[in-house]
Amino acid sequence: MGKLVGVVALCAGCLGGSFYSASAPDMAGPPPGRQDPDPVTPMPDMTCGGVEFALMRVPPNVMLVLDRSGSMGDPIGAGSATSKWDDLKSALQTTVTAYDAQMRFGVALFSDPNGSTCSPGPVEVMAGPSNGAAVLAKVAAASPGGNTPTAATLAQVQATGMLNDTTRENYVVLATDGLPNCTDTDVAGKISALYAATPSVKTFVIGVGDGTASDPATLDSWAVAGHTDRATSPKYFQANSPTDLKTAFDTIAGGLASCTFQMAQPVPDPSMLYVWSNGQPVPSDPQNGYSYDASTQSVTLHGTACDQVRTNPQTKVRVIYGCSAAPIS
Repeated sequence: MGKLVGVVALCAGCLGGSFYSASAPDMAGPPPGRQDPDPVTPMPDMTCGGVEFALMRVPPNVMLVLDRSGSMGDPIGAGSATSKWDDLKSALQTTVTAYDAQMRFGVALFSDPNGSTCSPGPVEVMAGPSNGAAVLAKVAAASPGGNTPTAATLAQVQATGMLNDTTRENYVVLATDGLPNCTDTDVAGKISALYAATPSVKTFVIGVGDGTASDPATLDSWAVAGHTDRATSPKYFQANSPTDLKTAFDTIAGGLASCTFQMAQPVPDPSMLYVWSNGQPVPSDPQNGYSYDASTQSVTLHGTACDQVRTNPQTKVRVIYGCSAAPIS
């Protein structure tokens, strides 16, 4: 999947202008070089003149907390020829590769293979930009073993402080095939502590295999504590097949792709701001359009406008400033 390209144009009353392309979501400013107008999506009418700068997409921190206990070596369901661990590796390969440019992945695996069978899993990779390859390498090198110290591992993830990042959204994705069986079993309490932190951290829950389906109420309570409970039943993501597991990861990742774009310069007059998505104007609307935050110099898409970005990474967002009338796309 390709990278989403965003452009902000500052109409300064001059003709022509320079064009810059967003080549990475975490860059501090526009890279050198030029970008020709998009041959497919018409550029807005720039006859008012203007200089275009790359938008900086603000990717979230996404910490993967994965169960590698001994039971993950069993099949995910009746008739499956692969182990739950192999299925999880395959699902992650697809999702992490697809969203690596849009998210700052990290990973913790539990239990710790170098400790007791109940040692909390270490943070193998801290959440950061372009971490996909490192995350997948750590998962590929691991194998099932030990017990299920879920609560202690979540507490260890929070203790690192990596999710205390106020400049972006922060999430945990917990995938496990069973209930905790070590001394500390208060998983809901640890998930609640993450949500109560500043900034607040939401936790998504994936139940891997029928071992979790046998007690959906418990995992439902974890999803509720993480404020990610779904309207359907179960409230968490139950995966009883390799396809279910891949769908769960893809659905969660698709919903976390950032719809916030930081601008290179502040906007003197927000009434002269125009936002375009794939050549179509986006209204100023906090429900299904865009909003501008002067404190962070950022534009955020909402509702259906955000959905378009999340479901199609090829979507091109442009923010036009300074023209006396809305540019023509």
